Amino acid sequence: MSLDVLKTRIKENKLSGLFMFCGPEEYTKDYYVSRIRKTVDSSPLPEFNHIFFNASRDSISDLEDAVYSLPYMWESKLIEITDIESAALTESDIEDYARIFSEIPDYLTVLCVLRSSEAVDKKLNAEPKKDADGNEIVPKGGLKVFKKTVTEFGLVVEFENERADKLSTWIIRHFNAKGVEFEPNVPKEILNTCGTDMYILQGEIEKLSIVYDGRPLKASDVRKYCCMNSDYKYFDIANALNRRDIVTAKRIFDSLDLSREELGLAVGFLAKNYAQMLHAKTAIDSGKGHDVLVKDLKKSLWAVKNIAASVSNIDVGLLSYAITQLSVADMKLKSYSGDPWKILELAFYRICSYGRKA
Repeated sequence: MSLDVLKTRIKENKLSGLFMFCGPEEYTKDYYVSRIRKTVDSSPLPEFNHIFFNASRDSISDLEDAVYSLPYMWESKLIEITDIESAALTESDIEDYARIFSEIPDYLTVLCVLRSSEAVDKKLNAEPKKDADGNEIVPKGGLKVFKKTVTEFGLVVEFENERADKLSTWIIRHFNAKGVEFEPNVPKEILNTCGTDMYILQGEIEKLSIVYDGRPLKASDVRKYCCMNSDYKYFDIANALNRRDIVTAKRIFDSLDLSREELGLAVGFLAKNYAQMLHAKTAIDSGKGHDVLVKDLKKSLWAVKNIAASVSNIDVGLLSYAITQLSVADMKLKSYSGDPWKILELAFYRICSYGRKA
């Protein structure tokens, strides 16, 4: 909803006030940062109307001076607050920010952009501390409280990773704009090969557009020219096996194009994903929240949400059984001289058959 509000305000040119952009999807985040910057960077002297305030180095009085100085030869002004992630935000600092944010002039836009990282996610989603009686201790400072202060006086926009169907539409739109023809399965193949990071996808779209020779692009072109992003694929394989979709699991696994020597590592990566799923399932079933899992798994919040969604309707026994089968496969790979791919295929079939009666 906050992104819809931002789109409306940009369309209506009502961008005065306070904004914070956060979340894991950097490409879309940067797009809207550029839209806001455009309001002042087109002025005759943008260096006077586009001010950068470094939260970890500059003083609050510097921010106040910038806020209350009028735009120069232009109707609007932009202040970007940078390095807020590194600032030691005390209770006094938060109070000063709140006072300034509550009185932003009509000509001014204040923008704070948080870049996604494990450290930032940890600060934003830190588990609440409790006193001796078990009551939650409300923090007086820190990044989490700063974000809450921005929410009180402005608009916080969370940029989440796009779903596959929307990314397919986005890929199609970019190819159409470039006049590149392609077969219907190409967008899906790009996502399967390259992942869902929109910056990576943009680069691969450019690459395919350059090699386009007038003949419609094929899935084989994607596999030939695009760089593989395999980290996420092991999660997708486990997710497919959990759904008993061995066809999809095998297709994704085959796309990794592993050598015999790399199969052992692949089993390890799969087992690690299942171990994380099992941990998440056990924690969620015991009433623990995503913030606890962020700390336990040392992953970003969006990754934890993805794992939690994948195991919401999965039996704990299946996850344990999958780890056992992968362990058996690993031992066989180390001592078996036959076809190693058959060992993995058998493990996949056994995982998909969990709980079924003979």
